Amino acid sequence: MKYFKLLFLTLVFCFSCQGFAQSNTSDVTEIKTIANAMLNDVATKNYDALIDKMHPKVFSIVPKESLKEIFKSTFEGNGAVSIDMPEEKPDFKVSEVFNIQDTLKYAFISYDMKMKMSFKDQEFDEASQDMMKNIMKSKGMEVNFISNNTLDVFANNSMTIALKDKESNNEWTVLNYDADSPLVYQILPSELLEKAKEYKQNLMLESTKKSE
Repeated sequence: MKYFKLLFLTLVFCFSCQGFAQSNTSDVTEIKTIANAMLNDVATKNYDALIDKMHPKVFSIVPKESLKEIFKSTFEGNGAVSIDMPEEKPDFKVSEVFNIQDTLKYAFISYDMKMKMSFKDQEFDEASQDMMKNIMKSKGMEVNFISNNTLDVFANNSMTIALKDKESNNEWTVLNYDADSPLVYQILPSELLEKAKEYKQNLMLESTKKSE
């Protein structure tokens, strides 16, 4: 009798794990789809589509129209700095899917991003170029000046967070992770922030090991 009870519990456990694995696989597939579409939106400067993929909490802090103007100013050179993104999409990786009290699912999308930055009203001499390189390096980015006001930027280990909760109508959304941005601290719970910080540090550590 005890044997059959144990067998029954084992079967229940196995089927439960199988159901979880299938659910997790489905989530990863959906995250890969939105990640691929997001990177395509960036490459093609499709601001509306990119904004539509963002978590709704963003718009309680920055209205959609204001965010669109920021994107246009940044990527089309209407401001002091313009950023030119390559048309080629970078390869990306998706982490395992994490849960917070069954109310929030999230995962990390990591990729190496290349871009070209041009400053309209500023030129950099040798000393200021070195300063810029050190500042960008502290943020995990490598810089190569190709003129006194234009530089190639390699943002290795860039990271976006995929989020799914009631506020997103249980649809996967995205939020760019920047540890220096107050925005992420207003939107994300502390447990997720701690996990994101740890995951980012591990990415940078692995990159350091590979370069040694």
